[in-house]
Amino acid sequence: MTRTDTTVVGSLVVLLALIAGLVGIPALQATTARPSATPGPSGIDVFTRPYREGVLSRPISVSPLTARTQADRDLVALVFSGLVRNGPDGTIVPDLARSWSVDETGRVWTFELQPDARWHDGEAVTSADVAYTIQTLQDPEYTGPASTSWSEVTVSTPTPGEVVFTLATPLGDFLQAATQPIAPVHLLGEIPIDLLADAPFGRQPVGSGPFALTSLSDDEAVLVPADPSTLGGGTPAVPSLAPSVAPTDSLVTAAPTLRPDRPVPYLPGIELHFYSDATTLAAAYRAGDLDAVSGLPPGLAADLATGKDTRLLRYPGSTLTAVLLNQRPTHPEFRDPAVRTALLAAIDRGSLIDAAWTSLAVAAPGPIPPSSPLFDKAAEPLVPFSLDAARKALKKAGWTSKADGWYLPGAKKPLTIDLVTPEQSANPGAFAAAQAVARDWETLGLAVSLVPLPPSQLINERLITGDFAAAVTDINIGFDPDLYALFASSQTRNGGSNLQGVQNLALDRLLVAARAPGTDDQRKAAYSALQAELGNGRYLLPLAYADEVAVVRHTLTGPVVRQVADPADRFWDVLTWRLAADR
Repeated sequence: MTRTDTTVVGSLVVLLALIAGLVGIPALQATTARPSATPGPSGIDVFTRPYREGVLSRPISVSPLTARTQADRDLVALVFSGLVRNGPDGTIVPDLARSWSVDETGRVWTFELQPDARWHDGEAVTSADVAYTIQTLQDPEYTGPASTSWSEVTVSTPTPGEVVFTLATPLGDFLQAATQPIAPVHLLGEIPIDLLADAPFGRQPVGSGPFALTSLSDDEAVLVPADPSTLGGGTPAVPSLAPSVAPTDSLVTAAPTLRPDRPVPYLPGIELHFYSDATTLAAAYRAGDLDAVSGLPPGLAADLATGKDTRLLRYPGSTLTAVLLNQRPTHPEFRDPAVRTALLAAIDRGSLIDAAWTSLAVAAPGPIPPSSPLFDKAAEPLVPFSLDAARKALKKAGWTSKADGWYLPGAKKPLTIDLVTPEQSANPGAFAAAQAVARDWETLGLAVSLVPLPPSQLINERLITGDFAAAVTDINIGFDPDLYALFASSQTRNGGSNLQGVQNLALDRLLVAARAPGTDDQRKAAYSALQAELGNGRYLLPLAYADEVAVVRHTLTGPVVRQVADPADRFWDVLTWRLAADR
């Protein structure tokens, strides 16, 4: 199982997200100016074929409500649309919604739908589809990954073309939540929630996105651009890969048929080929069967990218690998922020990143991703690796170093730290990081017991119950670093995600201020203040943000690297991708 197929602590942080993007920001649409239909340049092969990508995962249920694997999420990203979508430079741009507004309190958000939005079967997309999707996510019977993200939101549908969300708590980052892919009520509304995961829809999905799925097996998915009539009205037609004219440049894909006010893809089709074995996937790429591969282990991806006419796309990830320290009264060893900082200083994160991710990761200064527009480098600088500084800080805190280990003040036995982590097969990166942390702390003189556990046991029996001293795991911070659930004092109970037991009223106030509505400048200032406190308090030990990587041939043009919350987010600009025959 790959890291992206198993989110080890997906419930740790209930995040909506960031960046209240402006309606006026242009979407990634194909230009209306097209070259005339003339033969391609002499000596250049001109042909039309689908883009072929190999994915280290297999599909189970291709639905916004029941996607389980990375293959599922990749297909959902291509086949389904949200009210809005992520655009360039951290912006939010229209998708199913053509416009939106928020009232003065930041509680009431109103979205106007595109009047020509259609499902791939020709049915109109309406506010009833949006309400169905959100209410399903809120239903107590629903247990999917987004089950708690909409818990304090009320949805209403004044008209078929208008949907209104009322938030119990005003949030400056709500717009990112509206990227949630929408599901069709006319096809799913009669299915009981507990049967959705196994419904036939998951193998025959009907979406409203730029690509329609024409066939799906355990080994392959074939997608074509959604027929214009299904998105702009009229009678649905069978999509075709056949080009209407030969392209006039070196790009093998012909210009698409234009639709008013709708983004259209250049690619005439996409084939996703699914693999269970990384070596077999890499071999298929080397044999020339694929234009790109995704989901490979970092070392194999880096090696594959050294091949001829190949490059590595490194998408900055927003999943933090960190050490969680139990800060409840039962663990006085981690009470002092200076001690927590010392333990971080003792970790050689450069070596850790090389061992765990073959250098395809960045050291984490804190729980705000460096790729986030809200990150302030000056507010929370990176703690440098220094065993000498770590030893001095521990001694200053009253710890004593002896031949058999470190002693807490007044203790008669040396401290032993049990370090729990997901087992290697479930999360190779986190497991390797935990090994590196244990090694470095042992070099410092600490006694460390590394305890790998199956994900369910790690989460349910150790982390949620507070039965741990230290844990290395992944935290999905997401696009918007709303850290309230992770650190707020109230989140230690009632199913909250403050698993470390952090209790700090000053931090609580900063967490509330950071998630409140405001201008970009106001939010950046609030996050700078929060980061300064996070650095001073060192409430967790940040290790790294791993990149999400894809290996692609130079014949693929168009992909632009940006921050992603999931590998499927690499398709954010798929409308601009093209295949070139002469590269």
